[in-house]
Amino acid sequence: MKNLTILGLTLLFTLPVGMSISFAETKTQNENFTRVLISFDKPVGASEQALVRAHGGKIKYSYSIVDAIAATLPAQAIDGLSHNPHITSIDIDDTVYATDTELDNSWGVEHIGAGMVHTNYANKGTGVKIGIIDSGVNYLHPDLNDNFDPANLGYDFYYYDIDPMDVYGHGTHVAGTACAEDNDNGSADPKLGVIGVAPECELYSLRVLNEDGVGYWSDIIAAVQWSTGAELQIQNVFTGDWLTVQGIKMDVINLSLGKGRNPGTTVKRAFDNAEATGVLIVAAAGNSGTISGKGKNVIYPAKFASVIAVGATDSLDKRASFSSTGSEVELVAPGVNVYSAWNDNTDYNTNATTCRDGNIDDCYKYGSGTSMASPHVAGVAALVIATGVTDTNGNNRINDEVRKIMNDTAIDLGSAGRDSQYGYGLVSAVTAVAQ
Repeated sequence: MKNLTILGLTLLFTLPVGMSISFAETKTQNENFTRVLISFDKPVGASEQALVRAHGGKIKYSYSIVDAIAATLPAQAIDGLSHNPHITSIDIDDTVYATDTELDNSWGVEHIGAGMVHTNYANKGTGVKIGIIDSGVNYLHPDLNDNFDPANLGYDFYYYDIDPMDVYGHGTHVAGTACAEDNDNGSADPKLGVIGVAPECELYSLRVLNEDGVGYWSDIIAAVQWSTGAELQIQNVFTGDWLTVQGIKMDVINLSLGKGRNPGTTVKRAFDNAEATGVLIVAAAGNSGTISGKGKNVIYPAKFASVIAVGATDSLDKRASFSSTGSEVELVAPGVNVYSAWNDNTDYNTNATTCRDGNIDDCYKYGSGTSMASPHVAGVAALVIATGVTDTNGNNRINDEVRKIMNDTAIDLGSAGRDSQYGYGLVSAVTAVAQ
C-alpha cells in the first residue's frame, strides 16, 4: 500500500448532513511557494517552461488540453510573471474534496430502471469506457476486476505511476455504482455483492485524491486531458524526472469531487475543451444544500456548462437535504443510503464495512452524497451510448446527443420543467434507452 505523506494537503472531515465543509488555505512544503496554474496565449513549449523556471518556478505539468503549466512559484514571482504579455492568467491551484456524506442503508440502481434495461434490452453498457476521476479504484475487487484491462488500469496522478489503487474507498464506491459486475457475487449473501448501472462497461481508475479524499485542480486537469486520449507531460515532483504518459479516450468521465470556490479560467477551459472532444462529463453537484432547498451552491466542476451537474434524491424521489441547488443542476439520481463496493475493511465514523470472510478486497459499505448520485448518471450515459447513438447534428461527437436524451427522458420532479432543485428530473435508464 502506498503510504508516502505529502505535506500541505488539507484533511477531509465527514460531517452530519446539512453541515458544510471548509478548508484552511493550502501551502506547499516551503511556505514561500504557491501552487499555481499559469495560462499562456500560445501552446506551451520550451520557452514557456524556461520562463517559469527563470522566475524560480518548479513545473508539475505542461498541458496540451489548455495552453497552461501547473507549477509552484515563489510568492514574490507571481506578480512579475502576471505582467508578461504572453501570460493570460495565473490561478491558484486550489484543493478539491470528495463529495460524500456517509449514512446507512441501501437501494439505488434498480430505482432508475437499470435492471430492466439489462433484462429487456440486453444492454449492460458493454465496452463503453468510463473513467473514474477520484481516489482511485480497487481494481482487485471481485465486483469490479473483470471490467478493468490489466494492461492499462488508468493512471495515478498523485504518485505518478500506473498503479491507481484506491486507499480511501470513495472511488471504489463510485465505480461500483456505475459499473459493478453482474456476476452473482452476492448470491449467497445479498450484503456481499452489488450490480452497477452499466455492469459491462470498461473501467479506468484515474487517481487524483489522496488518502483523505483531498486533491488539487492541477491533477484533475491532467486526468481530464488523459481522458481525451492526449499525451501528457509530467514532471515527477518526487524525483524531478519528466514522464510522458499516453491517455486513452474515454466515452464518459465521472467526478464525484469539487469545491465551491471558482478555480479560474484555466480549469474551465480544460473541461470545456475535453467536452468538445466528445467526452461526456458528469460531476457531483455538491453537498452544500440547505434544508429549504433555496440558494445557489452548486460546486465546481459541476457548475461549468460543459459538465452535467447531478443532485441527490432519496427513495421517495425527494431532494436530499444536503444536495446543492442552483440553475446548474441538470439531473438528479439516488444519493441517499446507497450500497456499493468499498476498497478495504476500514470503518469510518462508525459506518460499518461488510467484507467476505475478512477479505479486504471484497468489501461493501453504505454511503450518501451527490458523490453517490453522479455515477448513476454516468452509468445511464454508458447504457445510452451502447444503444448506438449517432451524431445527428454533424459536430463529429455524440456526447451532446446522449446528454439531450437523458435530459429529455428524465422523470420531472419538483416544479414543472427544469428547476434549481431537481434540474430536468430523475435520470431514467429505461426511458433513455427506449428513446
